Amino acid sequence: MWNRAHAVCLTLSRSTSRTTPTFRRPFKRSVQSNRTATVRATSWEPAYGGIANRITSNRYEYATFAACNDWTEMETVDSKVEKPWEQDPALWAEYTAALRAYKQSEHFIVYARLHNSPEKASSEQDFMRCLPDSLDIVTLTNADNFSKFDAEDMDVMREKGTKVLYQVDYAARAEEFADMQALDAYLDRVVAAVAANGMDGYSFTTDPLATDATARIVEKFAAAKSEGQLLVFEGNPLSLAAADRPKVDFIALDTEKLENVQEVKLQVLNATGYAGIAPEKLLLAAEISAPLLDEDRTEFAAVDEMSRRVIEFGPLGGLAAYNISEDYYHAEMNYQTIRGAIQTLNPAK
Repeated sequence: MWNRAHAVCLTLSRSTSRTTPTFRRPFKRSVQSNRTATVRATSWEPAYGGIANRITSNRYEYATFAACNDWTEMETVDSKVEKPWEQDPALWAEYTAALRAYKQSEHFIVYARLHNSPEKASSEQDFMRCLPDSLDIVTLTNADNFSKFDAEDMDVMREKGTKVLYQVDYAARAEEFADMQALDAYLDRVVAAVAANGMDGYSFTTDPLATDATARIVEKFAAAKSEGQLLVFEGNPLSLAAADRPKVDFIALDTEKLENVQEVKLQVLNATGYAGIAPEKLLLAAEISAPLLDEDRTEFAAVDEMSRRVIEFGPLGGLAAYNISEDYYHAEMNYQTIRGAIQTLNPAK
């Protein structure tokens, strides 16, 4: 419901630019403000090849207010919002079926961290529902505070075939678990939460010196993991015991802070050589806003360059993008950087 005064008091304008994917007919953008009092734009993407860069994009000009006179009368205007699956349920079903089929096919994986359910949500960048459709895996870095809004978004993520993981950042929280009993109790709560919320597995970090804690994390999660669920480790695979390395499905190498591609290549050789990790299990990690230098000391966006190196240094398993919410706002489309990386790794057919 919008309260609209006479034009002298309130002006609400919206300008839209659209690039339509290759469907039978284009879909309208869906605009909602039911959770965070922000504009929601739900995008549909072409499913084939994981392409996410020919996405519909909207630009919004927000309300401009002027002083109202005493005589101004208010009127209520009904505004019905249609979600994509409400606009054409049959086409939505066809589209999501194609997405799920693509994600089951052989392709480079794209994995992302999302800080879900912040204390104060600033925009749609804080919610799973607006992540690129072709994203394979998202791990929730604030999963301890899994909210009712996250629960609502799980249905959409399942339809799109996107795996949602519970992240345990032991490296940052080791002091909270002073003894094994405290760690066990926390891990049991995590396992219960994953089951209760229908999540798709676990991701974790560790302290290389905390060998007992690392072994316990792997033991707990590997035992709890059911068919179709994933276990992802973020870090140096040498931090895992040799017997535990086969128990993880993917390893996101800690390449996000590296400055040049030579260092990245050394990390890959270390993982495949000394640690004995199969290349297809390795993900190269990059911060959304970070730079990365190539062999000629030319600077590129780390996500862009790392995507190319996934292919050149392997082929490896794929890309891990951190701080993905920083990629939300662009003039052309939301998540422009990560969509470009998906296109580089899995070109549209």
